[in-house]
Formats: sequence, C-alpha cells, structure tokens
Amino acid sequence: MTLTTVANPQIYLAADLGSSASKFFYRVHPGQTVPLWMGAEVADGLSAVSVPSLNASGRPQDSAWLQLDDEIVLVGDAAKAFLETNSLMAKKSQMAAYKIAAALGAIATAEELPYNYDATVWLALPLTEIRTRNEVAEQLQLLCQSGFKFRDTPQRIKLSLKFFPEGFGLYLRHKQQLESVGQSIAQRCMMVLMMGHRNLSALYFEGGSLRVASSSSNGPGFWPVFEKTADSLGVTTADYGALMNALMTGRNQQISQSRGSLYDFGELAEAVRQTYWQSVQVHLQDHVFKQLGNAAMDITVSGGASHVLRPRLEDYFYDLNLTERVTFADDRQSQLTAIANQLPESAIIPTLPLRMVDGYGLFQGLIGKLCKVTA
Repeated sequence: MTLTTVANPQIYLAADLGSSASKFFYRVHPGQTVPLWMGAEVADGLSAVSVPSLNASGRPQDSAWLQLDDEIVLVGDAAKAFLETNSLMAKKSQMAAYKIAAALGAIATAEELPYNYDATVWLALPLTEIRTRNEVAEQLQLLCQSGFKFRDTPQRIKLSLKFFPEGFGLYLRHKQQLESVGQSIAQRCMMVLMMGHRNLSALYFEGGSLRVASSSSNGPGFWPVFEKTADSLGVTTADYGALMNALMTGRNQQISQSRGSLYDFGELAEAVRQTYWQSVQVHLQDHVFKQLGNAAMDITVSGGASHVLRPRLEDYFYDLNLTERVTFADDRQSQLTAIANQLPESAIIPTLPLRMVDGYGLFQGLIGKLCKVTA
C-alpha cells in the first residue's frame, strides 16, 4: 500500500507595509490576483479582558486580531479604537511581523484554508530599514513556527520570506516593459522616486542592480509637512480628513467638522501643497539632480503623495527637457486599476491604484519567478 502525501495549500504574497495603509496582493489558486488593503494601525500587549468586543463578522481584514498565548494584538481598523492616533512616524519594521501574520490569517480565512499551510512572502522595506530585515524575519518566523490564532482560528505556517527595497516593484515592472520591446534594463539606468506619506525614497539602478550609495530613503514625507503646515494655519485635527480629501481629489468644497458646515479648503490645500513642493524641490536638487544628466536614465514617479504634486513635477521635468524619460506610475495602469477596483476602498480613495502599484509590481515579479521555476 502506497501512502500519498498531500501538499499543504500555498499562499504567494507581496506586501507593501505603508505608513497609512498596508497593501497586499496574493495568490492561492492558479490565475488569482487578489488585492488586500488593511489599516496600518497595530495595538499590541492587550489582554482578552481589555478587549471585550472582538467581532468576527465582515471581512477578516476589517476585524483582524492575533492571539499569542495570553496576549491579544489588534491589526488595522480593529486597532484604531485602542490607539490615540495612527503613528505615521513609527518605523514600518517595528510592527511588520504582526501585519504580515494578520494578512496571512485574513487570506487563510477568506480562502477557507486548513490550519496548516505554506506561505511565500516578498516584503518591501524602506531603504533605511533593510538593515532590520533579520529581526523582522526572526520575529515572523517565530510566530509562524510556534503558531498563533487569527480570530480564534489556529494558524501554523511554513514560511519563506524575502526582502526588497521599497520601490523595487516599480523597477521590476520597468524591466518587464523594456524586455517586451527587446531592450535590456542592464543597458539603462533608472531612478525610482517614491513619494510616500512618511518619506521620499530615490532608488537608483544601474547595470541592472540597485546602487545603494547613490540611493536615499530619507527625503521629506508628506505627512509631517501636512501636519506642521495645517497646525500653523490653525486647522484642527477634526478637519485633517477634509483638508486631505481636498488635496487628493482637487475638490476644495468639503464638510468642515469644526465649523459644522461646508467650507472651501482651497487656500489651505494650496498652502500645504506649496510647502510640500518646496521641501521636495530642495531634496531633488541636493540628492537627485546630479544624476538627471545621464541620457540613458529613465525616471518613474510614484507614491500616494506624488498625486498632490503632479502638475508641479510635470513642469519641473519639462523645464529640464526630461519629459520623454519620465513616467508617472499611475499612467497606463488599466489592469491594476481594474484589480484595485475590486476593493470597496477604491470608491473613497481615488489614488488607490497609485498607492498599490509598487506592491503590484513586486507581486508580478514573485509570480513571474514562480512560473519560471515550474516551467
């Protein structure tokens, strides 16, 4: 009698743990490309007594919690009630393990997987945080090996984990686009500008490799500028959402919570936009400008905050006669837009595809490598 070993189900996951949201793409079944959006908040060190009303209804990512022995960890929207503010200044890597574990638990729940499964995870970290990858890997491996509960359901995961610098997904997409027209990225240089809420990353690739010495991840983030400028203009925290909506959508008429009425946030939005642009322009001049003269270099601009400065960035590159070599990541993204529109969040976040494009490129690279291995 021959015993047949049944392989564990396999999750393929690409993760971009942003400071304002965690973006994921995953595959369990052949041909799948499923987007997953989770809040960035994490509340750890809680007890079951202090968290009396855990709700297991609705989408698992909307009510996500982990149980580690006697400790409860809330992730995403579930954590908001236990945090005074979403800590946009905290390093992504500090809570990365919990966020990945919660995402895997949410996927296993949605896909109705058994307790034991395998997971291959590609995780993007900011350039300045790549050095913490060993501690992130150690913590996540410990969680997976010892097991944890996600919404009261045990999870035991055999994990394969690989790290990449933030923005690497955009590099992989550009590489694919060049190969489709018979060109090699090894013959080109590439600058990826990632304009995020917490920082601005400038990743420089040459000869097919990331040049760390010519790259940086410490440029001005949009959120610190937004917060400081809004405070100096007398905007209350109650109106931060309205001001942010005005900046992201271009619709200046928003409901003001502090005024209890409709209000024109146009002047306030323009003040934030101008202050942010001044910071970005100084950083570009000091850290990026010297590489722009390379005629073999292509430039990709991405990150949720790039939407705020799109006209100014277009003018900046036009004045340098670089328009033909600059690509904005939200252009020609119909496939990604269709996938991102599966998420209900797309109805209220107009920049959703732009904010997910790096993770999508990373996911395509993961799946592309999988196809080569199995071919």
